[in-house]
Amino acid sequence: MDKNKINADEFVAKFMEDGLKHLTYIQTPIKIYDLVDIAPYLKIPIPPIFFGYNLLIHITEGYFTHQIESTTFKVEAPAVVICNYGTISAIHSVDKLAKGHCILIKEQAMTSLFRETEILNIFTISPLLNLSDDDSDDLDGLLGLLHKEIYSKSPYKEYYESIFKTALLKIIKLSAVNETLGRRDEIAIAFKQLVHLHFSEQKSVQFYADKLAVSVNYLNRCVTGVFKKSSKQLILEVAIIHSQLLLLETNKTIANIAYELEFDDPSYFTRIFKKIVGISPSEYRRTGS
Repeated sequence: MDKNKINADEFVAKFMEDGLKHLTYIQTPIKIYDLVDIAPYLKIPIPPIFFGYNLLIHITEGYFTHQIESTTFKVEAPAVVICNYGTISAIHSVDKLAKGHCILIKEQAMTSLFRETEILNIFTISPLLNLSDDDSDDLDGLLGLLHKEIYSKSPYKEYYESIFKTALLKIIKLSAVNETLGRRDEIAIAFKQLVHLHFSEQKSVQFYADKLAVSVNYLNRCVTGVFKKSSKQLILEVAIIHSQLLLLETNKTIANIAYELEFDDPSYFTRIFKKIVGISPSEYRRTGS
């Protein structure tokens, strides 16, 4: 599935009018843009894409509708949206007058900036975090400093990384996930990360339980407690979301897609797809093309 990952430059070329020629290209591992320079140029709707980077959007005015994996969020300012590397995401609608910042962060930058426990905290943050006006103003000030430094003549890497880390730690604090994670949380998060790596060839909950050295019952309790859905449901949702990419990005038959994702029976794949997405694979391909 790596071939379906979209990096920042590919996103601009594919989903932005005029390729954002009005923006200055920056080579830093942390990229930041004003939403006023992005929102009016998006080719909406943007179909599901497989993120090859981490995304943080802070919206201070306006709204947009954002699907992250199987959940659709109506994002209204002031708010923050976070999508982790490897997440599948789609944008259904955008206020062309939206204001705020959009930050793209390479995975290597995240792992070099944050300790493992902080990465786990970031992973557990709800994708949508609504903010008070005061907290939004504080965050906007930090991101304004980040924007200024990255677009300066000689960006100072240690300085702009420090600003970004401060901004993200503030988000962690506001999200109330900055407490020490319990074993249940760690198991559930590790499970979800494993699913994104192995969902295609491994749909058995037992496989993931063995990988994590826990029982199936304990794994189910952890996953249900953290993500409010069963382990099996999460595995199937990840597989179906990836099938949406294949339906829109390739001409493969529905049966071939089902087999590629290791579903034994195309009719079973179709039933699961309709249960999760709400329409059949053929209807989804037709409406998304």
